[in-house]
Amino acid sequence: MKNLSISESILSDHERKNLAILETVRKEGPLSRTDISKTTKFNIVTVSNYINSFIKQGLVLEKGLDASSGGRRPEIVELNPSFGYVVGVDLSLERISVVLADLSARIISKASAPRPREDAEGVVNALLDLIAEVIKKSGKEHTKVRGVCVGASGVIDKEAGTIHCTEGTTSIYVPLATLIEQKFDVPAFIENDATAASYGEWCLSLGHVADIKSMIYMYSGVGCGIIIDGEIYHGSSGSAGEPSIKWSEEKPLCDQGPACALMPWVLDLGMGQQVLDAVKRGTQTKIAVTDGVVEMEDIFRAARDNDPLAMEVIKRAGSNLGMKVAFIVNLLNPGVVMIGGGIEQAGSLLIDSLKKAIRDYAFDEMANAAKIVPARLGDDSVSLGSASLVIRGVFAQS
Repeated sequence: MKNLSISESILSDHERKNLAILETVRKEGPLSRTDISKTTKFNIVTVSNYINSFIKQGLVLEKGLDASSGGRRPEIVELNPSFGYVVGVDLSLERISVVLADLSARIISKASAPRPREDAEGVVNALLDLIAEVIKKSGKEHTKVRGVCVGASGVIDKEAGTIHCTEGTTSIYVPLATLIEQKFDVPAFIENDATAASYGEWCLSLGHVADIKSMIYMYSGVGCGIIIDGEIYHGSSGSAGEPSIKWSEEKPLCDQGPACALMPWVLDLGMGQQVLDAVKRGTQTKIAVTDGVVEMEDIFRAARDNDPLAMEVIKRAGSNLGMKVAFIVNLLNPGVVMIGGGIEQAGSLLIDSLKKAIRDYAFDEMANAAKIVPARLGDDSVSLGSASLVIRGVFAQS
């Protein structure tokens, strides 16, 4: 069982070239060796040697001959997506979602279930069962599964393979990756959910934004994934991407209360609690309140129906998040800030409010350089991003 490297900093020169060539074939194929050389900036001899090796493995297929602009017609090649399959897991606070995808990141099968609340053993068993389910549902041979990545909410200890949850959810202090490897006999690793989602969006949905080398993916206001010069930034301990500082009632940060940009926030940016508080004050609203709980989707639905309270809390959430994003924009000067984690479903009401706050709080040079866009992978962002990280490892080590 071969370990899959996912950290760009530890890839050898050979692995970097593998990854660059195969990603070009995946994204732009079918195409000729000359086209690959132009895109990757590798000389044609190097490209031909790598492509010939991939063809022998069955990872790349010869497609035929392309039209010629004069002289010998060039041979074109394309990725063989059925060379292998990968499993991506979204271990969120509420649900466990699993996909099995081919090497083009096309989803073949998927399954999900509520995350058990009782103990870590229940979470691990449910996760293992769902992985087994998607493999069985896909109808693919178990031996063709190349690896598993779990995108998890919380602080990840990659060396120990454990997950410290910070939202009142049961932490997993057992070597989860090792347990997956033992059960399925495939390489497995754990990644932060925001980082996984950011890589998936970077690979699969940023084609509409050209020439972007750096991106921040905001997983609501609770975490962020960081891409710098096309590479994932993990930080020295692998925990980069926490856009808040430690906070407690005994040590308040400022007098802004829940709106403080430095505070840790819940996934819905506090919108649900604001609705409950308004309802207690007698505010009339179309937002559904069930057993003292307000779902984010119900707020968005009411806003589309022009409910004043729903529109107000969404705008306020966008403004508050915009302050946090403005700080990150000033610090890292990204080309793209992508808004995900579910809050992007609020649409322009939230995005426009967020953009205004960025213009108000970020310096002009950095604010003007950052394109603010909603995430595009939806509910599959973490699971498909996790699958994309496995594909990255497969490509690098082919």
